[in-house]
Parts: sequence; C-alpha cells; structure tokens
Amino acid sequence: MEDPNVLAAQQWVNATYDGVAKGYVRCAQDGSTGWETVLSLTQGLQHELGISPTVRNFGPGTFSALEARGGIRPSESNANLVRIINYALWCKGYRGASPASQWTATTTDSMNDLIGEAGLASSATISNIPTRPLVQFIKALMRMDQFRLVPGGTEEIRKFQQHLNQIYVYDEAITTMDLAPCDGVYSRDVQQAVMKALQFEIGIPRSEIGGYFGSNTKAKLKEQPTLSVGSSGNLVHLFTALCVFNSPVVEGEGETTTRIRSDYIDHTETFVRAFQRFSQITVTGKSNFDTWAQLLVSTGNELRTTTASDQAAPLTFARAQALSNAGFQVVGRYLDEHLDPSDEHYLGKALTSAELGDIIRGGLRVFPIFQWNGTMKANFTYAKGFEQGDVAETRAREFGFGQGTCIYFAVDFDATGSDMDAVLDYFRGVRAALGRTNRYTYGVYGSRNVCINVTHRVGATWSFVSGLSWGFSGNLGYPLPANWSFNQIRNGTFSYGSGSFGEAWEIDRNVWRRFSDPGTAVLNPVQSPAQDFIDLVQRLYTAALEYNAGADPAKLVCQFFRQVEYNSFDWRVALEAVDQGWIAKLAEQGLTLTGRRSFTDPVTGTSVGTEHLMATLEMCLEYSSTTDLVTLGDGGGWGGDLVTFYMDWREAKAQYPNPMLFAQDYLGKRDAASTFSNDQWIQDADGFNIMRLMKTESLNLPTAVARYYGTDTPGAGDRVCQRRYSLFYADRFDSDSSTTQTLARNLILGENCDAALIAGTWLLRSKESLDPADQPDNIGPNLLSSFVLAYAWELEERADAEKGI
Repeated sequence: MEDPNVLAAQQWVNATYDGVAKGYVRCAQDGSTGWETVLSLTQGLQHELGISPTVRNFGPGTFSALEARGGIRPSESNANLVRIINYALWCKGYRGASPASQWTATTTDSMNDLIGEAGLASSATISNIPTRPLVQFIKALMRMDQFRLVPGGTEEIRKFQQHLNQIYVYDEAITTMDLAPCDGVYSRDVQQAVMKALQFEIGIPRSEIGGYFGSNTKAKLKEQPTLSVGSSGNLVHLFTALCVFNSPVVEGEGETTTRIRSDYIDHTETFVRAFQRFSQITVTGKSNFDTWAQLLVSTGNELRTTTASDQAAPLTFARAQALSNAGFQVVGRYLDEHLDPSDEHYLGKALTSAELGDIIRGGLRVFPIFQWNGTMKANFTYAKGFEQGDVAETRAREFGFGQGTCIYFAVDFDATGSDMDAVLDYFRGVRAALGRTNRYTYGVYGSRNVCINVTHRVGATWSFVSGLSWGFSGNLGYPLPANWSFNQIRNGTFSYGSGSFGEAWEIDRNVWRRFSDPGTAVLNPVQSPAQDFIDLVQRLYTAALEYNAGADPAKLVCQFFRQVEYNSFDWRVALEAVDQGWIAKLAEQGLTLTGRRSFTDPVTGTSVGTEHLMATLEMCLEYSSTTDLVTLGDGGGWGGDLVTFYMDWREAKAQYPNPMLFAQDYLGKRDAASTFSNDQWIQDADGFNIMRLMKTESLNLPTAVARYYGTDTPGAGDRVCQRRYSLFYADRFDSDSSTTQTLARNLILGENCDAALIAGTWLLRSKESLDPADQPDNIGPNLLSSFVLAYAWELEERADAEKGI
C-alpha cells in the first residue's frame, strides 16, 4: 500500500540530490519503504556532511563525520538534515514532523519512542543522549532493522535484544557494536551482537571485539568455567539466549525448548542435553567448549572428530582403506560432472563404477552428490531440476545404488531470500523427476537457511549442511536443520603413509549424524531395505497359526505390534484386547517389541514405526470401506491423526488463526514435531494399502507385506510402496479433492459416519478439553473448510509427486 509520507520522502530525496550528490542513486517513487529508499536518504546525509562521492552504505566514514558534528539534535539548523531525520522516521514506521524541514515535538516524541523501543527508556532521551549512541540511532534509522515486535518474533527474544543494547552498546559503550534490532527475531545481526557481547564478557580487549569466532576468542572461551546447574550471571544469560536461538530441538514426535535467564536451572540442563545429542557432541548438560561453539557458528568446533567426508578427488582402494583406518565411515562422491573432459575447467570429480567398488571394498559407505553449475543462480529452475533429477537417477541406477538411496542436490552459493523461490522451483523439478519411479529420495546440500527452506517447503528427506561456509548469510541466524544428516565443518589435506608408500589429497570433513542417512554399502541389493520387517511378519504369522488355528493370524500379528501403545480402553473396544497368552508365547521364543518398533522404508530410506502402522492395518481390516461412509477404519488411521491435528490447531489458534498456515508448518513436515508427522502419513497410507492388497487380491498378510515392501520393479497388478500416496488417494478418495474434503469434514463433525464410529465421539472424546468455541461445529464453516482443504492439498501433492508432477 502506498504511504504518502514515504512517497514524499522519495520525491524529496531524488529531487534534492540526484545530479547534485556525486554517486547518488535514485530510489523508486512508489510510496513503499525499503532498502532502496533509506540508502538514498543515507547518500543525502553523506552529501550534507561533506562526503563525496556518496555511497550506498552507512559506513565508518559516515559515522565518524556525523559523530564529529555532534549528531543531529532538536537544535539542528540544517533544514535538509532535519528533513532526512523526519523522512527516515516515516520510513521506519514512526511519525515525522510536517513540514519535514522542522524538528517539532512529533520528531522528538518519535525519536524517544525509538530510543525506548531499543531498550534505553530508563537511561536516555533525545535531550540527554550522548553523541555516540545518538549517531548509532541515526544509523539505525538508515537501515531496515525493526525495533518493534514483528510477526514471527517473540517478546522473550525482543527483551533480550533490548538488554544487549542497554548493557553493551549504551552502558559499556563497546565502540565496535551497533544497536541490535529489537524485533523479537533471531537473525544474523543478533548473532553478531551476541558474539560481541560474549567477547566482552570473556575478556577480549575492546578494540579487538569484532564478532569473529577467531583463535583468540576460542582460546578465551576454553578458559571459562563450565556453566552448570547453580551457575548464574552474564555468561549464563548469553548462553541461554543462544540456546533459545537454536531451539526447538526436534526429537521424534517431541521437541525441547528452554528460556532466556541469568541462572542455570534443571530445565536448562535438560535442553542442553537434548541439544548436544541433536548436534552430535558429547552429552554433558553443561557448557563445554564444543557446546558454545555449536551454539555460535555453523561449523561448531571444526577440530572435533568426524566420521564422514566428501571430496572431488577420486578414491582408490588404498585411499578408502586409509580413511576407514582413520575412523571414517561414509564418504560423499559426485554422481556426474557437467563439463566435458576436454573443457579447461573439467575437474574429473565424477564417480566411476571401479572407484565405487574400491570405496566399498576399502570399508566405507557412500552417499551420492549431484551438482551441475550449483554455484550459479541461473542453474536453479524447475526445468533444470527435472533434467538433473533425471540424470541423477540414471547415473545412480547405473552404479547400482539401492532403492531408497538419498541423492544430495547441491546449492553451492549463498542463496538469500530473493534467491529462494528459484531454489525451491529447482527442487520441485528434482522431486518430479525422481517421483516418476520413486526409487530414490532426494536431499539438499546448502546453507542452513537453504536446507531449512527446501526441507520445509519441498520435503527433502535429509539435509547436508555446508557449515564450512560459516560466512554465508544463510548460516548466520539460523539453527541446524531438524533433518540434518551431514554437517561439513572443515576443509584440509588428508594423508597416510610416507614417501612412495603414502599420499595426500584434499577432503572436506563432515560430522555424520548417527541413525540418519547411512549411505550405501551394498550395490545392486537383492533384498528390500524392509526385509527384516518382511521376515518378521512371516515368522509371526507362522507362529500365530501354530498358537491358535481357529484365530485370525493377521489379527494376532497386528496385536503383537499394538500390545503397548494401542491397547487402551478405546482400542480394546474397537478391536478386542490383545491376547496376552499369545504375547507371552512369543516372548518365550525371544519375540518382543524391543528392536522391532521400526524398519527402513524402501522409498525414503528413513525409519517407519511398526506399532502405528499395524494398529492402522488391523483397524482397516476390521472396518474397511471405500465408500462415502466414514468408518472406524478411517478413525484408526488417517482420520484419528487428522482429528488430533485439528485439536493441536485449536490449541495454537492465537498464533495460527488460519489453519492453512498451521498446516504449512506442521502437517507431515520432516522438520517439526507434529501429531500428524511424515512418519504417520506413511503409516496411514501403508496400513490402508496393505489392507486393500489383501482383500482385492486375496493375499495373506505375509504375502501382501512382501509384495508391498519387497518388490523392487513392480509387475502388472503389483501394489508396491513406491506408489503409496497415489494408491491411497485413489482407493480411499477416488483421486478426488472434493471427496477427500467431504470425508474429512464428515469425520471431524461426526456426520455420515458408520455406527461403529459412534458419530465421531470416539475420535472426539477429548472434545471435553476444548472450549465450546473450538468445537468443530462452532468454529465457522469457512475455517473448517480451510482445515480439511489443507489435508486434501497435502495428500494430492504427495500423490502428484509420485506421478512426476
């Protein structure tokens, strides 16, 4: 929306300085504030200060010149300087004087508002503020930093930002430190401010405080006493703030958070332990150097032990064996290189079949990387993503990488907000290309910001973080992605042996996250990644026939898996109680749930929970339906998860009044703790699909499971998991969005439901915990329609991805 005051500022600054101030760049005259406008005002300020040529940056020269003249105060006689202040206030969202050439009470009040909102209300006003902090406020006016809480910000972080300004900028007057924004958002500028505050607290000389995590800062930090429960003071305050900036820590279906405080309490220790586990550093619950480093910079402690690497140089058997002997377990190599060997820039980095065999024989696993012109934004389009996804799949097949292997596609430049749409389009193209067969999954290599965006908005399975590029803006002010698998932290030479019996070459050292992407150790595997689960189902089925020939063996198998989590009163009413004699008999044979609660998904290579999957399957077998009638089979799978998700949304309604936005952040996401996680999407679809396979083709449970998870190249009529969402969408919802929405709405409202669903009361028994206004009947038809549409869109997008769309 056009702001007439901002438009007046743009018109004035262009008319006054264009062609007058050397180097001046005109700003657009559109009434919309932004960097372009405030930088033009900055150039006008420089001209008035006698600086020539003017530049589009409020640098040290501008600061010194303005400080030397005492800043700009209410007594200012230069009308143009007063105009610059008033117009900058309008651009900042504060009221300026009219006419702008005069410093009025409005100007004074607005400057005092800015000073107060920056955290100095108790210390300064425009009438008594010292010159240097006044110049810092004028510099802040000439930037887009915000000093009011913005959407997505928190009051807790805002208060901490104000604390930084009060203590370190104003009270301690650290000359190398600018005002921190006070918008409630963790950002690059805030991270730099915290680093400078920390340097001050650990004794770095004021003149050397620069916000760089260099050798002196590291050495001083290592000398600090360990913080633990009972500690208090400024270091605890900074440490806990960094913990908040790096939270939440997502672990399974839960997440751990903490609070900013000056005392180290039990809750702080709980978070630190979770963060240390998540970050793959030693778990102590205390503030050791590794933890400080991991909180501060994208590399963490770059000298810590690593068990993975990636490299452009080919590996021989001797090199692979040397890496293995040195403790490395997995190595990243490039599937292809876009340049012809005759090109002068050809690197020869592409993997070969012979090399791949040598790597595996040498004791290492391999994770494949794909990069064609990944350093150029022009490479990132949907068409190029589709083309390169296709090439990557072809090459991976030729090498013999097994089903479910993750291929990492590289974004090897500092992609900022303006670049992100192109990057996302590229990955949508990759997803479509790989989705045609769903043989391989895709990951992303890039900065933390890139990995977070691609994971959250396109669904990358794993993130390979370019933490080594610590200067990238995308690695400053962003936490480690929830789905990180590798973190690249150090580049250097690796060597073994000596003389003619040794060699050296360049590698990047990566931290490998345990239980994430395992890499590939077997080429052209003949067994499914889910083979252990397939074999277990067969073993249980055989045991069920021996235990009770008159019982349904499929039900007994399902009972084994739901014996703990899905044996409550509601489940016992719907499916009967678990036969404890059967469970005891299995235990005698060494068959317990321990170690059998998950298996590897052949499509994504990630872990799939068996308990929810088999409880869903049993419910679908008992109450199957493909009609317009909602059944308890739906309630035991997708419907139950959707209802729980509805309740979560209503609990978060203050932050997410729009259910679409809540779904965008939590529905089936790999990077957020959710009651309707990506794992549950898989389990809901697979439980239903296995039921349909059993019923339509008259298959017993072991045969259906083997067909579903074990078939690599499906023949006619095979229903394999590569098409899980397409099959689920077609067989349950007729591949129709309107049908999906209708069934979802009916289920939530308890309308047109099978009697067994008890009109939705089983699913919505926890209605009693909802306020009346939050009941599905009372939230308003538009909101409910948006909620069920969010589910329909997510399902349709997953089905489309399997069709190469």
